Amino acid sequence: MTDDPATRAIRAFWQDRQAAATERRLMLGDDAITELLTDMLVRHGVDRNAIRPRQAPKLPGAYGWGNRRWDLLVVDDELPIAAIDVKAMIGPSLGNNMRNRQEEIVAAATDFARTYRLPQLQEVKPFVGLVMIVEDNESSARPRHSPDPAAGTSVTSYQDRIHTFLSRIVKDSLYDAVWFVITAPPPNFTIAEPDDALSFAHFSRAADERMQQISAADDDATAFGRTLADRADIEDILSGITSTPRGLSAAEASVIQRRRDVVAKLQRLALEPATTESAMQAAISRNYWLFGGQYIAMAQRSIVPLDQYDIPLVSADGSLHIVELKGPAGRLVREHRGSLIVADEVHEAVSQCLNYLRSLDETGATIQTLRQNEGRPAYDFRRSRATVIIGHPDRAATDTVSRIRIEQAIRSYNAHLSRIQVLTYADLLDGAERALRFEEDSLE
Repeated sequence: MTDDPATRAIRAFWQDRQAAATERRLMLGDDAITELLTDMLVRHGVDRNAIRPRQAPKLPGAYGWGNRRWDLLVVDDELPIAAIDVKAMIGPSLGNNMRNRQEEIVAAATDFARTYRLPQLQEVKPFVGLVMIVEDNESSARPRHSPDPAAGTSVTSYQDRIHTFLSRIVKDSLYDAVWFVITAPPPNFTIAEPDDALSFAHFSRAADERMQQISAADDDATAFGRTLADRADIEDILSGITSTPRGLSAAEASVIQRRRDVVAKLQRLALEPATTESAMQAAISRNYWLFGGQYIAMAQRSIVPLDQYDIPLVSADGSLHIVELKGPAGRLVREHRGSLIVADEVHEAVSQCLNYLRSLDETGATIQTLRQNEGRPAYDFRRSRATVIIGHPDRAATDTVSRIRIEQAIRSYNAHLSRIQVLTYADLLDGAERALRFEEDSLE
């Protein structure tokens, strides 16, 4: 077992709790964890005086809850730049409070995010982090039967369920990062991080990147953030700003620049050799504007039992458009009798989408009726469409196979498809960049 700062902090966390129990005093806070997070932030260049443990930010609760108290808050020059919660699920009765903790975590993140929902405030939305410490004991590790809507009845432990929950809240951008630790107290002390994406190292990098982005935000965006931190009537203020031509143009330009940064990041990722399908999906996140202005929302990923879509888009007419993401390293074409045809990976992805559409055709009317009766969003499933995003021609091109030939082969393949189209990451991102350039030109 390594003796790194995170391990020492978790060991000290247990020692503090055991000392509190021996002295029969209330365990008020997780001081060792707070100190670890403070040291991490200081290493990232944060002034120690800007770090405020156990203080509420000056932000109005979006749903009327009032000020929200965070375990650790960073306020730099009156601008909140980071807010972190620390949660511990300890003891043999972990299952009794797991659901309450999950609801509390989701509600807090949703309430906080809504305050920053306007596009011109996204640049200064603070880093929102969560530390989850789960005791490794017989109760938390024992497999249990539980109904799983996606796969029928499953056998999972509380540790597995918490892991799944935390992965989802990060993937859905409710939190920027989560540090998930499973640990047993001394004398048989153990510590484990079940997922690299939920590790302390990843948490630290995410916090540093987000705070640097906030620092790099332009003066107008920073001014918006400071105003938001001090005023409860933020919507009236922003309404007044964007009601003037100059203010509206500034807000629109800020949105365009933020989106161009997203496109540039995705362009880099698509060409990096180690980038995986999961990495691209996480980077695209909920930026469904990348796919065009005809989409108004994203549906939930699972509609038909056993099917889970990467990005289910809702069109303006209420119909469904499924986007299936594959890796940017996916093979696009192969030689066949002197000509290029699409590779097997492309055929498999298209067949996967074909099965999705067939299931929606066969069950869509029933599902739509059920959702209407339950008061849930009832999309129009009739003749849904799908798009496969796979590979990058610059990664597939060789001395004998040019990018032009690759694009021609895919275009010929698409000409024979009806409700499914195949795009490369170059098609998607180049199209998004052209659209943003057009919008930028319209502001001049």
